[in-house]
Amino acid sequence: MFQTLVFHEIRPEAELYDQVRPIKVADGYQDALPLPLFNSTSHFKQQIDFLKAENYHTLTLAEVKDFYFRQQPLPEKSVLLTFDDCYQSMKEYAYPLLKEAGFKATAFVVTGWLFDAPQPYEPEVSRTLSSAELAEISDVFEYANHTAHFHERKNQQGRSMWETPAAFAQDLRSCNQHVAIKDVFAYPFGFYDQQTIATLEKEGFVLAFTTKPGINTTKTKPMELHRAVIPFSLPMAAFEQRFRNEEMNQ
Repeated sequence: MFQTLVFHEIRPEAELYDQVRPIKVADGYQDALPLPLFNSTSHFKQQIDFLKAENYHTLTLAEVKDFYFRQQPLPEKSVLLTFDDCYQSMKEYAYPLLKEAGFKATAFVVTGWLFDAPQPYEPEVSRTLSSAELAEISDVFEYANHTAHFHERKNQQGRSMWETPAAFAQDLRSCNQHVAIKDVFAYPFGFYDQQTIATLEKEGFVLAFTTKPGINTTKTKPMELHRAVIPFSLPMAAFEQRFRNEEMNQ
């Protein structure tokens, strides 16, 4: 069994004021990132230090696939660290802490959001990285599909739920031209339906991650894997308890 954690923005506490942050992405999609999707650099360091001290193994997606499809056991203490959307803070703040700890992580990439060249950093917005910047941090991060241009929402639905399966499939293929791992997906905003799953499976995807918290076991559906959002507001004691509870259930 294993837990999957999802992060979006890791920022210094001075930048975490109580308001949403507009996103700035290459294809011009307009939205805003709410404060619960941010974490502070100090909290993130404490969380990484805890996992390191407790001898947690950070999983790769290949290990997760082996667990589900080749019945390969995982290390007793395993966690999958994931980042969605590839904002600048992932490289600026998360990457050095993960590298120092010797940890691996997965980033789910919205390839249509990536800029052609690095952009200036502005604390007031959530701006995405460039393709070249992702390459610079690939010793820690592996990259998987988070759509090319389908990371959009309206009326509590993701774009894959209102577009045709053919259009969604084409978008998946477009994203896969730019990510190394082409059979693993994360649902944008956590929105999906059975048609979304059917299209993913038809396109050869074998794992997909939700934003529903919980522990992943051999009984968890591979196309509806659990992920827990780790917000700035989560006390360190509560973070640690997530893993204490997991140990009790083993």
